[in-house]
Amino acid sequence: MLQINVTAQNIIHLCEGGVAENFAVPITNGSIYNWTINGPSNIANITSGNGTEHIQLELNNTGVFWLHVLEINDNLCTGKDSILVEVHPNPTPNIIALGPISFCEGDSVLLQVDSLYSVFLWNNNANLSYIYADATANYFVTVTDMYGCSNNSNSIFVNSYPKPISNFTIDGLCLGSPTYFMNQSTIPLGQTASSIWYLGNGAVSYGDSASYTYNQIGNYPVTLNIQTAIGCKDSLTQIASIIGSPEADFTYNPFMISTLKPEINFTNTSLNATPFMWDFGDSTSSTQSDPSHIYDDPGIYNVMLIVEDVNACIDSITKQIIMYYDFVLHVPTAFTPNNDGDNDTFGPSGLRMEKYQSYEFQIFNQWGERIFETTDIKEWWAGADFPAEVYNWVLIITDELGKVRKENGLVTLIK
Repeated sequence: MLQINVTAQNIIHLCEGGVAENFAVPITNGSIYNWTINGPSNIANITSGNGTEHIQLELNNTGVFWLHVLEINDNLCTGKDSILVEVHPNPTPNIIALGPISFCEGDSVLLQVDSLYSVFLWNNNANLSYIYADATANYFVTVTDMYGCSNNSNSIFVNSYPKPISNFTIDGLCLGSPTYFMNQSTIPLGQTASSIWYLGNGAVSYGDSASYTYNQIGNYPVTLNIQTAIGCKDSLTQIASIIGSPEADFTYNPFMISTLKPEINFTNTSLNATPFMWDFGDSTSSTQSDPSHIYDDPGIYNVMLIVEDVNACIDSITKQIIMYYDFVLHVPTAFTPNNDGDNDTFGPSGLRMEKYQSYEFQIFNQWGERIFETTDIKEWWAGADFPAEVYNWVLIITDELGKVRKENGLVTLIK
């Protein structure tokens, strides 16, 4: 407690709104102490202790007042003293943000008190008149002026948004084939991001991932820039080293094949590669270096050779092979139906007749009467019940390529 010296005048500085418990005089047994306030109305009031050597004051307003004390001892002798009290207003610090208070991780904002005080204590334990706030939090400062009066400032909420982390993988570095850039970036929870790809040769791509086909060998610095919806950014650059690809090619012999000669030989002439797979275009394939192949049916076949080099770069080439249709038909000019096991029946024979789409074989006598007809290629005319003479035959077929063919001729029945 402050001891008031009754033999000297003093001045004390206090703060508005405070409760002062430190007014007292040395005690004398049997004495009574009357305390009074002399100053502006309601500047302060004695809340307890009047009549004793120690009082408590409540400070209501700013200003200056005298505090008097009158001591009356048990002999009714008196003594008095006074002290001058000045009540100061509490400081009203205000902090201002010199920049945006919402920003991306890694940035900060300057928070500064707008007036000078004796002591500064921020709620993050900083003790200057300013701080650089770089984390999400509420910030305020407690200041103390030259009279020891303290007060808290306003608070400012600072929001530091987490940044995205740019990352991507590269797949496929072969010249002339697509190179794929797969976005593996880390995006803060609850945020969305846009992506821009700079592909190292002036090309730009937009989207979560990208692909590009380079037409020259070289090292390309590929940069991924990502930005969240609130403006936080990150970027990453990696080198895409494009290497040469193999060159697929092949020859074949003979140049033309047909149903009579259906076999063809292939020779791999690819550069910087080994055969990976042959596709003969008829649902068959081979992994031999120089295969041979026999086609079953006439038609146009797209033969593809796929090759791969030591860097797993792939190339392919496709060439058309045509297998022509040979129409081969043999019809005898005579037969002898005598059951000797030789030329006993009459009919046509030929190549790949089982593949005909339709078949009709007819026999006519000299008067134009049809005496035999069949649609079964295995059924021939027996003729044993007919006289020996010359007969007309007619054959109408639709071959395996869909072409309608009509043949006719004469046959002699010999007995």
